Amino acid sequence: MKPVPFEQLPDEELVLLARQNRQAMEVLITRYTGLVWRQVRQYQGNSDAEDLAQEGFLGLISAACRYERIRGVPFSAYAGKCVTNSIVSALRRCRNLPLPVGASDVPPLSQVQDPSRSPDSVVQSRAQTAAMICAMVNRLSRREYQVCMLIYGGASYAQAAQKLHMSVKSVDNALQRARRKLRAAAEDTV
Repeated sequence: MKPVPFEQLPDEELVLLARQNRQAMEVLITRYTGLVWRQVRQYQGNSDAEDLAQEGFLGLISAACRYERIRGVPFSAYAGKCVTNSIVSALRRCRNLPLPVGASDVPPLSQVQDPSRSPDSVVQSRAQTAAMICAMVNRLSRREYQVCMLIYGGASYAQAAQKLHMSVKSVDNALQRARRKLRAAAEDTV
Protein backbone atom coordinates (compact mmCIF):
# COMPACT_ATOMS: atom_id res chain seq x y z
CA MET A 1 0.00 0.00 0.00
CA LYS A 2 1.43 3.33 -1.09
CA PRO A 3 1.60 6.08 1.59
CA VAL A 4 -0.64 9.10 1.05
CA PRO A 5 1.25 12.37 0.37
CA PHE A 6 1.03 14.92 3.18
CA GLU A 7 -0.74 17.38 0.87
CA GLN A 8 -3.70 14.99 0.55
CA LEU A 9 -4.18 14.36 4.27
CA PRO A 10 -6.98 16.06 6.21
CA ASP A 11 -5.86 18.72 8.69
CA GLU A 12 -6.42 16.61 11.79
CA GLU A 13 -4.15 13.81 10.54
CA LEU A 14 -1.54 16.22 9.17
CA VAL A 15 -1.33 17.98 12.55
CA LEU A 16 -0.52 14.73 14.34
CA LEU A 17 2.25 13.96 11.83
CA ALA A 18 3.59 17.53 11.92
CA ARG A 19 4.54 17.15 15.58
CA GLN A 20 7.26 14.66 14.64
CA ASN A 21 7.84 15.26 10.93
CA ARG A 22 9.24 18.48 9.50
CA GLN A 23 7.88 17.89 6.00
CA ALA A 24 4.37 17.48 7.41
CA MET A 25 4.80 20.74 9.36
CA GLU A 26 5.95 22.47 6.18
CA VAL A 27 2.81 21.31 4.36
CA LEU A 28 0.64 22.47 7.28
CA ILE A 29 2.30 25.90 7.33
CA THR A 30 1.89 26.26 3.59
CA ARG A 31 -1.77 25.23 3.85
CA TYR A 32 -2.48 27.86 6.52
CA THR A 33 -0.42 30.74 5.11
CA GLY A 34 -3.59 32.40 3.77
CA LEU A 35 -5.27 32.26 7.18
CA VAL A 36 -2.26 33.89 8.85
CA TRP A 37 -2.19 36.72 6.31
CA ARG A 38 -5.95 37.33 6.62
CA GLN A 39 -5.47 37.81 10.36
CA VAL A 40 -2.47 40.09 9.76
CA ARG A 41 -4.58 42.30 7.47
CA GLN A 42 -7.25 42.53 10.15
CA TYR A 43 -4.83 43.74 12.85
CA GLN A 44 -1.98 45.38 10.95
CA GLY A 45 -2.61 49.11 11.48
CA ASN A 46 0.66 50.77 12.40
CA SER A 47 2.52 47.51 13.06
CA ASP A 48 4.80 45.84 10.54
CA ALA A 49 2.96 43.14 8.61
CA GLU A 50 6.00 40.85 8.50
CA ASP A 51 6.37 40.96 12.30
CA LEU A 52 2.70 40.19 12.82
CA ALA A 53 2.90 37.37 10.27
CA GLN A 54 5.79 35.80 12.16
CA GLU A 55 3.73 35.97 15.36
CA GLY A 56 0.84 34.41 13.47
CA PHE A 57 3.02 31.55 12.21
CA LEU A 58 4.25 30.93 15.75
CA GLY A 59 0.60 30.78 16.83
CA LEU A 60 -0.03 28.24 14.06
CA ILE A 61 2.89 26.08 15.19
CA SER A 62 1.67 26.32 18.77
CA ALA A 63 -1.81 25.26 17.60
CA ALA A 64 -0.32 22.23 15.87
CA CYS A 65 1.48 21.25 19.08
CA ARG A 66 -1.51 21.70 21.38
CA TYR A 67 -4.42 20.54 19.23
CA GLU A 68 -6.48 17.72 20.72
CA ARG A 69 -8.76 16.03 18.20
CA ILE A 70 -10.82 14.44 20.97
CA ARG A 71 -12.40 17.79 21.90
CA GLY A 72 -14.36 17.78 18.65
CA VAL A 73 -13.21 21.19 17.39
CA PRO A 74 -11.92 21.24 13.81
CA PHE A 75 -8.25 22.13 13.56
CA SER A 76 -9.03 25.03 11.22
CA ALA A 77 -11.16 26.75 13.89
CA TYR A 78 -8.61 26.07 16.61
CA ALA A 79 -5.72 27.29 14.46
CA GLY A 80 -7.61 30.46 13.53
CA LYS A 81 -8.12 31.32 17.19
CA CYS A 82 -4.49 30.56 18.09
CA VAL A 83 -3.18 32.70 15.21
CA THR A 84 -5.45 35.59 16.21
CA ASN A 85 -4.47 35.32 19.89
CA SER A 86 -0.78 35.27 18.99
CA ILE A 87 -1.09 38.41 16.87
CA VAL A 88 -3.20 40.24 19.46
CA SER A 89 -0.71 39.26 22.19
CA ALA A 90 2.15 40.64 20.11
CA LEU A 91 0.28 43.92 19.65
CA ARG A 92 -0.43 44.03 23.38
CA ARG A 93 3.25 43.48 24.23
CA CYS A 94 4.37 46.02 21.66
CA ARG A 95 2.00 48.76 22.75
CA ASN A 96 1.46 47.83 26.39
CA LEU A 97 -2.28 48.02 25.78
CA PRO A 98 -4.74 45.73 27.52
CA LEU A 99 -6.46 44.60 24.31
CA PRO A 100 -9.07 41.92 24.86
CA VAL A 101 -8.63 38.83 22.72
CA GLY A 102 -10.53 39.21 19.46
CA ALA A 103 -10.87 42.98 19.76
CA SER A 104 -8.70 45.64 18.29
CA ASP A 105 -8.45 49.39 18.25
CA VAL A 106 -6.45 49.09 15.05
CA PRO A 107 -8.28 49.83 11.79
CA PRO A 108 -8.31 47.00 9.26
CA LEU A 109 -5.70 46.99 6.52
CA SER A 110 -8.27 48.08 3.96
CA GLN A 111 -8.42 51.46 5.73
CA VAL A 112 -4.66 51.99 6.02
CA GLN A 113 -3.23 50.39 2.88
CA ASP A 114 -0.02 51.84 1.61
CA PRO A 115 -0.80 52.91 -1.95
CA SER A 116 2.90 52.86 -2.83
CA ARG A 117 3.01 49.04 -2.52
CA SER A 118 1.97 47.16 -5.60
CA PRO A 119 -0.17 44.01 -5.26
CA ASP A 120 2.76 42.04 -6.70
CA SER A 121 5.05 43.18 -3.88
CA VAL A 122 2.44 42.19 -1.28
CA VAL A 123 2.13 38.70 -2.78
CA GLN A 124 5.92 38.39 -3.02
CA SER A 125 6.25 39.45 0.63
CA ARG A 126 3.78 36.76 1.70
CA ALA A 127 5.58 34.11 -0.30
CA GLN A 128 8.93 35.14 1.21
CA THR A 129 7.54 34.89 4.74
CA ALA A 130 6.09 31.42 4.08
CA ALA A 131 9.38 30.31 2.51
CA MET A 132 11.34 31.67 5.47
CA ILE A 133 9.16 29.81 7.98
CA CYS A 134 9.56 26.57 6.00
CA ALA A 135 13.32 27.10 5.72
CA MET A 136 13.57 27.66 9.47
CA VAL A 137 11.74 24.41 10.14
CA ASN A 138 14.10 22.59 7.78
CA ARG A 139 17.30 24.00 9.33
CA LEU A 140 16.80 22.41 12.71
CA SER A 141 18.06 18.97 13.64
CA ARG A 142 15.46 16.41 14.63
CA ARG A 143 16.20 16.94 18.33
CA GLU A 144 16.08 20.74 18.04
CA TYR A 145 12.81 20.47 16.13
CA GLN A 146 11.29 18.24 18.82
CA VAL A 147 12.42 20.58 21.60
CA CYS A 148 11.02 23.63 19.81
CA MET A 149 7.70 21.88 19.17
CA LEU A 150 7.37 21.01 22.84
CA ILE A 151 8.55 24.34 24.26
CA TYR A 152 6.58 26.52 21.82
CA GLY A 153 3.66 24.19 22.39
CA GLY A 154 3.62 25.21 26.05
CA ALA A 155 5.68 22.51 27.74
CA SER A 156 8.13 23.48 30.45
CA TYR A 157 11.82 22.60 30.11
CA ALA A 158 11.29 19.79 32.66
CA GLN A 159 8.29 18.39 30.76
CA ALA A 160 10.22 18.49 27.47
CA ALA A 161 13.20 16.79 29.10
CA GLN A 162 11.02 14.03 30.51
CA LYS A 163 9.18 13.43 27.24
CA LEU A 164 12.41 13.37 25.18
CA HIS A 165 14.37 11.38 27.79
CA MET A 166 17.10 13.99 28.17
CA SER A 167 18.31 16.40 30.84
CA VAL A 168 16.86 19.87 31.34
CA LYS A 169 20.27 21.30 30.42
CA SER A 170 20.23 19.36 27.13
CA VAL A 171 16.78 20.80 26.38
CA ASP A 172 18.09 24.28 27.05
CA ASN A 173 21.16 23.68 24.87
CA ALA A 174 19.02 22.37 21.99
CA LEU A 175 16.70 25.37 22.27
CA GLN A 176 19.64 27.81 22.25
CA ARG A 177 21.12 26.12 19.16
CA ALA A 178 17.74 26.28 17.45
CA ARG A 179 17.38 29.99 18.25
CA ARG A 180 20.82 30.70 16.80
CA LYS A 181 19.93 28.81 13.63
CA LEU A 182 16.59 30.63 13.37
CA ARG A 183 18.29 34.01 13.79
CA ALA A 184 20.79 33.06 11.08
CA ALA A 185 17.91 31.99 8.82
CA ALA A 186 16.20 35.33 9.38
CA GLU A 187 19.43 37.21 8.56
CA ASP A 188 19.90 35.13 5.39
CA THR A 189 16.48 36.22 4.10
CA VAL A 190 17.23 39.92 4.61
